[in-house]
Amino acid sequence: MRKLLGFVMVLFATLLSHSASQAKCLNMGIIPAEDPKAMMEQYKPMKEWLEKQIGSCIEYFTATDYLGVVEAMRSKKVDFAWFGPFSYVMAKERAGAEAFAVGVDPTGKTTYRSLILATPEVAQKLGITSPLVGEEGMKILAQKLSNFKKQFHIIFVDPASTSGYAVPRYYMHIAGIDEKAFKKVGFISTHDAAELAVAKKIVDMAADSDITYEKMVSQGKISKETNVILWKSPELPGSPWAYRKDLSEDLKKLREAFYKLPKDIAAGYGNIVGYRPVSDKDYTIIAEVKKVVDQLQKR
Repeated sequence: MRKLLGFVMVLFATLLSHSASQAKCLNMGIIPAEDPKAMMEQYKPMKEWLEKQIGSCIEYFTATDYLGVVEAMRSKKVDFAWFGPFSYVMAKERAGAEAFAVGVDPTGKTTYRSLILATPEVAQKLGITSPLVGEEGMKILAQKLSNFKKQFHIIFVDPASTSGYAVPRYYMHIAGIDEKAFKKVGFISTHDAAELAVAKKIVDMAADSDITYEKMVSQGKISKETNVILWKSPELPGSPWAYRKDLSEDLKKLREAFYKLPKDIAAGYGNIVGYRPVSDKDYTIIAEVKKVVDQLQKR
């Protein structure tokens, strides 16, 4: 009986120890902007470096769509996450997210742009030989599309994607372009899939970011001839890392580790060589975009 009681006590202690060990792990969320497996592999060296810096294990969390990561943070299954600007604003509203770091490229730039791309045949029909820009550019695109109503199939990335949906949809609304202007409208989940759909002429047009576009051009997966830029947005604030506001101050020291990331370890969306502080005020324009997009989605 004593041996059995001793065994039970040892087992109970082991389980408690395992539970405590598991509790120390932070859960890191990553929105599936591109192929999730490739993204997790890309972040692996950075994750391992951060684990050593903060003295805690870090576990990945991703989902089939952007909203899945937002909801995971809301339910406290995710402690900190990489979001796009639009999904960050969603996470701030729904999950108490607080942005703390944004990636910096070799030139010190933290911004990027949204694009609308098309097959060369569509660009030729529309008479667009160089990218239209911003609000005025979208108004010109609207005029050109009015001559080809319901002739083109356009795809977006995800309803919570900044460059792949929210920003182009916002500017389309301002220019008077609605979904009735197209033959078909759909979503394709990731930025790289949107690019390939245009390159393979599965669709006529697609929304994307200049980051994925330039990366895939450099990799030879698409070309500037197969994927013609019709329109590009003004510069947008970069994609932030954010943690839950209710995390302890001790765990929030994670941000300091981000700011110290070595150039050869830093990873992110685009050619990231480090991170710098960022705050809610940097995403004011995206919050304004969200107000309009929310109203459009209620229709």
